[in-house]
Amino acid sequence: MTIKKYENKSYDLSGNYLAQGNTALRKCNYSDAIKLFKSALIQTPELTETIEFNINLATRRLNSSKVKDHRAINTKVKSSIEASLLYKLNSERFSIDIVVPVYNALEDVKRCLGAIELNTDGYNVTIHIINDGSGTPTTEWLRGFCRSRSMFMLTENEKNKGYTPTVNVGLQQCKGDYIVTLNSDTIVTKGWISGLVRCFKSDTSLGVVGPLSNAASWQNVPTLLDENHQFAVNELPAGWSPDDMALAVRCASKHLYPKVPFVNGFCFMISRKAFDAVGLLDDVTFPTGYGEENDYCIRVAQAGLSLAICDDTYVFHAKSKSFGHEKRKKLSKIGSDSLKEKYGKEKINYLEGKIRDMPVLDEIRSSIKKYIEKSSFNKNNDPLLNRILFLLPVSSGGGGVHSIVQETIGMRRIGVQAKIAVPKKHRLKFIKKYEDIDVVEDLFLGFEIHELGELSKKFDVIVGTIYTSMKLVKKVVDDNPGIQAAYYVQDYEPLFSKPNTPEWQEARDSYTLVPNAILFAKTDWICQKVYEEHGVHVKKVSPSIDHDVYKPDPLAKKRAGLEDKIVISAMIRPKTPRRGAERTMCLLKRIYEHFGDKVHIEIFGCTEADPLFQELERNFKHTNNGELTRLGVAAVLQKSDCFIDLSDYQAFGRTGLEAMACGSFIISTKYGGVYEYTVDKFNGFLVDPFEEIILSCFLEKINKKEKLNYLKINSLQTASYYSIHKAAISEVIIL
Repeated sequence: MTIKKYENKSYDLSGNYLAQGNTALRKCNYSDAIKLFKSALIQTPELTETIEFNINLATRRLNSSKVKDHRAINTKVKSSIEASLLYKLNSERFSIDIVVPVYNALEDVKRCLGAIELNTDGYNVTIHIINDGSGTPTTEWLRGFCRSRSMFMLTENEKNKGYTPTVNVGLQQCKGDYIVTLNSDTIVTKGWISGLVRCFKSDTSLGVVGPLSNAASWQNVPTLLDENHQFAVNELPAGWSPDDMALAVRCASKHLYPKVPFVNGFCFMISRKAFDAVGLLDDVTFPTGYGEENDYCIRVAQAGLSLAICDDTYVFHAKSKSFGHEKRKKLSKIGSDSLKEKYGKEKINYLEGKIRDMPVLDEIRSSIKKYIEKSSFNKNNDPLLNRILFLLPVSSGGGGVHSIVQETIGMRRIGVQAKIAVPKKHRLKFIKKYEDIDVVEDLFLGFEIHELGELSKKFDVIVGTIYTSMKLVKKVVDDNPGIQAAYYVQDYEPLFSKPNTPEWQEARDSYTLVPNAILFAKTDWICQKVYEEHGVHVKKVSPSIDHDVYKPDPLAKKRAGLEDKIVISAMIRPKTPRRGAERTMCLLKRIYEHFGDKVHIEIFGCTEADPLFQELERNFKHTNNGELTRLGVAAVLQKSDCFIDLSDYQAFGRTGLEAMACGSFIISTKYGGVYEYTVDKFNGFLVDPFEEIILSCFLEKINKKEKLNYLKINSLQTASYYSIHKAAISEVIIL
């Protein structure tokens, strides 16, 4: 089969740099290809546009291979990558190749490619468009569209080859972790890639998955068959967009991911493991694109892998205009006959009967129908009149508890009746901890579990604040259906426990435990992590800083006799391994050894007598302030120039932002939601905590007073954007 990039097809390329570059590119020798293409620019300047296109392609693939090929990465960097995988979003971990075969139907193609461009879900995506001999209007439009968009790679068949051979052209180019074959008459929706990847992550045995759709045979929703008992082509509800329907599917879903014998080929995601095992589509038996996906599904199953429907994801299918209805019907019959001839009529009839008789698919359709049909209930009352109860079933706590307390106070300041329910036996401890709050006695309600249902009747909204609280929230709303359930997601809490333990499972279940609960979180990272793992929409609210406590004190260093020193602080909490106490203390020692008395180091978060602290590196000059109140933490941060946080990850990293509010810049883990407020080299530094980092290079830069002041001033300005008032308003609005 002759395949040529469209820019090259008019030229004889033998014996020149461009031809050699193309050969190197095909052999995946990307560095050589780039060098050869650059030489070709000099040799054949009239082909500049062609050559620059190829240079960009080779550069993209070179960068991709550097990320993927761990064999080319030294051992320390490799172990760092592996250690951080747990805290990365799926979109940061996996790359996606999408193969879109095109044959005319230009308006469908425009909608399809436009939707893909808008909905990559943050993944590293490469779209391989294979133009299978389309007419001039489609061909010229594709050339112009792809020329200015680096993620779109256009390949042209010299003449029309048919659907399956054309898809195979694209599949041969794919290097990603997951591969999607996507019809050019589809409209993908927000979250579609995340949903398909989430389905794969639910079961390591999966080799192929596909979404629900309006027109995808057994994956049809909300109606399977039309009045003629043929597979329906469902119209969108009046006034709805494909994204609206996708949201309805996601909200109605129970995330069942049913295993099936066949997945419709209109949107067909293949894992790298399955592709390596099974290979290309059978373009000899199924050249026209009817029956080829069922054949592939059988081959995947024969390889020991399974297939599933992603029942929380939706992609719209317009049904191609490349062929008329009668021609499609004829081709479908030919494909079906070929499939039965290849595997035997009995086997195909058995597999078709198996998917036809799966009640779970009817259940999925029924749930979506009910969701569509039910009228949305909109509360028309003033949100400031809602009575809100935060449920905090813990004995004490750190930054997360501070958030709840200060934001509840913020709500009360704008007239909202808001309180915090804590275990009755711990109520006095909370009152003592927050004794500086003038309404503290009224703020905290004590409860016994058996009293919670009756206590909650005085409120309109009950908000869980930790994964263990959601089973209590569920009990409350089960007993009192008029109360709105909510969950303030402070972190991705399955990371706190060993996988497959009861605690881990309870944390995972907490996000979907209470139907129709409102979930909200303070960083995009948390929202995306929950969405990618569970398909649950989490609303974004504003973080808060208590500027009455965390504020600059320009004379703090002078009073402490530290005017001529760089003051570095860190929170050391060895009882929480993910906070990186051991590596932080080792780093602080190296800093002191490098700078000596030019630096002054202060730590807080644990007592000197803590046995876990005693095991850490402590043989350097430092001050341990022990466990501190909020005012105590602020006093340390106010005299600090730099605050260090080498946690594995931070869902938000409250102490880092509090340090900024006090006038300190931060050096923080780059994993998690810290990027919400930290801009590398502007108000701090983002680092990989798993690497053996030496921060002297950072500290040398800030030895100059003007650089240190630059970072600190930018930190102060950043922190000023976050307030209790703003956070309280954002939460009241969504509740």
